[in-house]
Amino acid sequence: MTEELLLKLSREHGLGIACIAISLAVLCITPSFPKGQASVNITGPAFFPNVLAVAFIILGTIQLIAATRASLKSRTENAQKTKPSAQANRTRQAIEFIILIVAFIFAFEPLGFFTSTIVFLFLLMLLLGLTWWKSLLYSLIFTAVIYLLFGVLFTIGLPAGIISFLGI
Repeated sequence: MTEELLLKLSREHGLGIACIAISLAVLCITPSFPKGQASVNITGPAFFPNVLAVAFIILGTIQLIAATRASLKSRTENAQKTKPSAQANRTRQAIEFIILIVAFIFAFEPLGFFTSTIVFLFLLMLLLGLTWWKSLLYSLIFTAVIYLLFGVLFTIGLPAGIISFLGI
């Protein structure tokens, strides 16, 4: 093989491989879990881990493809070294992300699921560079999907917080 075809393995490759490996391990373990109730065909203790494992296999594969493309692209172009200002910007974003997570944890119970999740996702997407209207739209959609999945399908009680008067 020529040197151009050899790929430099990066952290992104490692992440994709780790996602796939952990998912395969979960899929090997979950058949030993107890079965669900006879009246409910798809649920049981293994259902959610299996769904996540399949999702992680798909996402791990996408990560491997993206890392490979990025590696090939960086080989064909002269990759410039990261500027110190870009590194400082990433560090600042990481700190803001951690602050957002901690604030979400403390606000979840008193503000409730809907309020805290919408605000958290909105601010997170703004932090990641989306426009305010896309951030708002996506945070509303993701919050609705999370509620339908956990609150309705899995019947997990989510705190209502300050909107408890609505009876949700």
